[in-house]
Amino acid sequence: MAEEKDTQHPLALNDNQERQQQDLLSVDDNTANSKKPSHNRRRGRGGRRHSSSHQETKPIIVIEEVKSDNDRRPSENRHRRRKSSSATVKPRSNNPAEEKESLAFQSLVDIIHEIKRLPLVSITPDKHEPNKDNSWKRVRRHSEPAQEMKRNQQHIDFKLPLKTINEQQQQKHVNNGHGKPIFSNSFLSLESEDCENNNETLVSPLTDEHSNRTRSKSVPNNVLQQQHQQHEQSKSRKALFPAHLSVSDASAAVRAHTLFSGILRVDLQDSSDANVECEELDASIYIYGSRNRNRALDGDEVAVELVDVDEMLEDKQSKLQARYTRRLSSISMASSSNTALSSIPEEQKSLLNKDKLNLSLNEKSRPRYCGRIVCILERPKNMLFSGTLSLYRPHAITLDNASRDKKDIHGPKIIWFIPADKRLPLVAVPIKHAPANFVKYHEEYKNRIFIGNIQRWPATSLHPFGLIEKEIGWMGELGVHSAALMADHHIKDMEFSESALKAAAATPGKITNDHKKSRRDLTKECISIFTIGESNVDLDTAYSVTNTEKGIFEIGVHVTDVSNYVRLNTPLDREARERSCSVNLVDRRVSILPRLFTESCCSLGVENHDRLAFSVLCRFTENGVLLHSWIGKTVIKSKGHVNVSSAQQSNPLKEDADTILSICQKLQHNRLHKLNGQSLAKSYEIFKITESGYPEEISRINQTDKDVLLQELSIVANIEVAQKISSRFPDQALLYRQDEPKLSKLAIIQDYFDNDPLAGSVNGLIKLIKEKEISKEKQEALLHIIRHTTPASKYFSAGSVDIAKYRHFGFGAPICTVFTEPIHNYASIYVQRQLCDALKGMEQEDDNFDHIDKIARHCNSSQLNKKAAEQDCKKLYTAAYIYRQYLDTDIKNIIIEALVIQFGIDSLRLYIPEYDLELSVVLNESSVPGAKYKYDSTMNEMDIVWRADEEEEEETVTQRLKFLSSVGISINVNMKVVRPLFKIEILKL
Repeated sequence: MAEEKDTQHPLALNDNQERQQQDLLSVDDNTANSKKPSHNRRRGRGGRRHSSSHQETKPIIVIEEVKSDNDRRPSENRHRRRKSSSATVKPRSNNPAEEKESLAFQSLVDIIHEIKRLPLVSITPDKHEPNKDNSWKRVRRHSEPAQEMKRNQQHIDFKLPLKTINEQQQQKHVNNGHGKPIFSNSFLSLESEDCENNNETLVSPLTDEHSNRTRSKSVPNNVLQQQHQQHEQSKSRKALFPAHLSVSDASAAVRAHTLFSGILRVDLQDSSDANVECEELDASIYIYGSRNRNRALDGDEVAVELVDVDEMLEDKQSKLQARYTRRLSSISMASSSNTALSSIPEEQKSLLNKDKLNLSLNEKSRPRYCGRIVCILERPKNMLFSGTLSLYRPHAITLDNASRDKKDIHGPKIIWFIPADKRLPLVAVPIKHAPANFVKYHEEYKNRIFIGNIQRWPATSLHPFGLIEKEIGWMGELGVHSAALMADHHIKDMEFSESALKAAAATPGKITNDHKKSRRDLTKECISIFTIGESNVDLDTAYSVTNTEKGIFEIGVHVTDVSNYVRLNTPLDREARERSCSVNLVDRRVSILPRLFTESCCSLGVENHDRLAFSVLCRFTENGVLLHSWIGKTVIKSKGHVNVSSAQQSNPLKEDADTILSICQKLQHNRLHKLNGQSLAKSYEIFKITESGYPEEISRINQTDKDVLLQELSIVANIEVAQKISSRFPDQALLYRQDEPKLSKLAIIQDYFDNDPLAGSVNGLIKLIKEKEISKEKQEALLHIIRHTTPASKYFSAGSVDIAKYRHFGFGAPICTVFTEPIHNYASIYVQRQLCDALKGMEQEDDNFDHIDKIARHCNSSQLNKKAAEQDCKKLYTAAYIYRQYLDTDIKNIIIEALVIQFGIDSLRLYIPEYDLELSVVLNESSVPGAKYKYDSTMNEMDIVWRADEEEEEETVTQRLKFLSSVGISINVNMKVVRPLFKIEILKL
């Protein structure tokens, strides 16, 4: 066979050198030389395979040399380790004297001195049994089971990797159990990502001079790829998180009190800490670490299993200590070659001291309960959020040059979505969903805001997988930040689906005789029905009054019957359920139903149009005592609208409206003073928006009790409906409740009033604030604290809560629901369906418990998101107003007064009465420049020590802050970030 050479192979020599080397190896003239394949860095395709019987023992020659990095090909330079370039010759034989006399050996020594940069090669002859047939063998690695090695032994691609041979293992003889000595060579694996799964180590006896070379029977590439994929899949199957329970099983366990439910709240400063406020335990359940949080996100309603408190705290302490050690090591190594603590820069030592502080605080703030999440009970269906894109994982360990070069060549498989809310995890997005040219121009996307979602989060992945919905614009634009805010609170800000719009357009607005068959037609009775309010737009409640006898008034509350049009599981029902509740933001309003549908079929503000309704007719005395009520399905017609804020002396309905408001005033007095309810008056801001979209003026509206009188009738109607549906569905009625605020959270206000006897209740505290606090600003700050301490109202199924907890604290009602807001609230639509069934005399279904619980959880989640979105939107437009103020002038900061309402170890929480704004200030060199601070937790005070100016004689000035202390602050806003950032500086006295 003609000899074939590949001059590009590292083993290729010139003609003279090749002949001399072949003479040294004493290869028989009849031996055929197979074609040398091109070099492969994985498994050394340039290696030879020989199998024959040995006639004569030959010396073992091990040649070790590495090419310099400059001489290697580009593929070799990337992944090869740097080695010494010296060449060594290590003769081994049973008869060293004969080896020294060998002319071949002397010739080889001369050749080695002339030839430079030979690659590594290992040639090992069989010295003991030259007449035996020794084939190439494969040695099992320690990590490979013996049976797997036997099964794959016949399917190995024998390719010799070019690496240095361990000299000690060269001299060992491995017996195969059948009298055949085998020489075992252990090859170091290539340090490349492509070879990290290569488990095939070869054993090669030397062929003798009569052997014939044959091609290795390699496994096809597709088989090797399949084995590689199976290996990767087996590794990826390792679960990082526990499996979730089913929602039905978890709900049953919550009702049985073996599990506990609540809303998950992740700490904004440290996402490792989280709490679940549990009403059953009357305390919060502390959850540490992402594994115990089990893929739940902030705002999810979860089911929690209690665990031992000491066990979780010990786990936290050990992890914090490990984090501290890692940070200490990384900082000290990065600062200088000296690893002593003295080499750590002063600005970085604070990071270490903070971790020490966390360890010490761990012992002081011991939680009552600890737990781990076993099920996510409720999460928004399409969870959207805003953020930015990154090609590389933030805070990732810097890749070495080889890995980064490989990533640049082959391209990334995923990109990272970084949510604006730091409590959310990083989201991996497949590269195919990235914007066009993102990989090439990813630096240009840093200032763009996108909306993404989470598609799935398997238990085997550290991060969830998601998609990019759309790009909403550049940082700094107010409209972009407003759209991002809506996404972060999972508010669906888009047009209604085509199926929902078609269903709304096809809904007949005319009332037929079929509709009137099972209803009481109030249009034929002598009852004047009208609407009351500031405007007659989107009104879903009308009123009527009739003087039945002396001192007795029958007042009707008429609510439009939206459930008659929005049937279960129709396109309109699905759309309304997903949106759940209307959201009123500064720049827009998001409704749950299409406007065309509400105007044509539901709104009661249209005069002289028949409407289907539910009516609650209540008979009251002059003092507001309820005597009797009737509930039924009716047909009504509004005769007009009354605006109580304007003088409408000519309106014939004005007298009836005054009668209703008079009864409402009696009801309000009874509810506040006899039932210990809360005032429904609120304070809110109105923004005057310019054509550019920025606010140019902010006005504050403070409601009084007279402004909310009509809500008293709505409370009475909701109480009557709640009693009706709970009598028919004692375990499945959808009800509404609110817990009383915990006085322990209002202890700071009690101390402020020196524990006055009235401070023993919330109503007493409110009375003290209005009577004893002279400052209007401090009154607003104290009422702000009480409002934010009061638990939110929530929906629940009657069978899931003990009857003692049915009470609604704010309404002062023992039982309540919400059916008077069907245009704005999906829960009201569902209650109307239950009321319709109750009026028909239907009984509850035994298998419908989970469905009601799911409806309640979904409505609660949407209601919390609505409240948070409205507050954050007000904060956003306040920031835009401040930003616009100093943008048009030379003054870059606004000076304003603020009140201290809470202390932290290194922070303050301030309340700004002018904007009804609460902000947190971290104390550092930028917020208190040139000052030191010290917090006294016993007295709940903080001293700020200011350095004196050069003109002053005194060295320092001490400013002592207490609860509700007034401080001057300088405030400006940075709008060109993902979320507008308030920058506050506390001014020196």
